[in-house]
Amino acid sequence: MISAGRLRFPATQLVPSATQDGLGLRTDTWANGETFQADLRSDDAVEQSYADGVAVVRQWEVRARWNRVEEIGLDETNRISIRGKTLRIRGITNLDERDMVAVISCEEVA
Repeated sequence: MISAGRLRFPATQLVPSATQDGLGLRTDTWANGETFQADLRSDDAVEQSYADGVAVVRQWEVRARWNRVEEIGLDETNRISIRGKTLRIRGITNLDERDMVAVISCEEVA
C-alpha cells in the first residue's frame, strides 16, 4: 500500500505526437496528457557517452497509485514531467501484483 502523504508531487503524463514528418517518421514533440500525484525518489547517476559527447544519466523511481496509472493509460511510450524534470519511462511495475502501487522506473539525461 502507498500512503497518500508520500504522493507529494503533481506529475504530468507527456504523450507522443501522432504527426509524421515527410519520411513517415513520428515527430519528436510531446503533448501534455493527464496529471496524477506521485512520489519521486532518486536511484543513481552515472556519466556516460551520449550522442556526440558525455552526459550524466540519472535514474529515478516514481511511485503512484496503480489504478490512476492504469486509468490514464500511462506506458513506456510516454514521458513524465515532475518537479521541472522530464523523465523517460523505462518500465512500469505493479508492486507485488496487488494493483495498489505502480513503480515507474525512469531516467533523465542532463
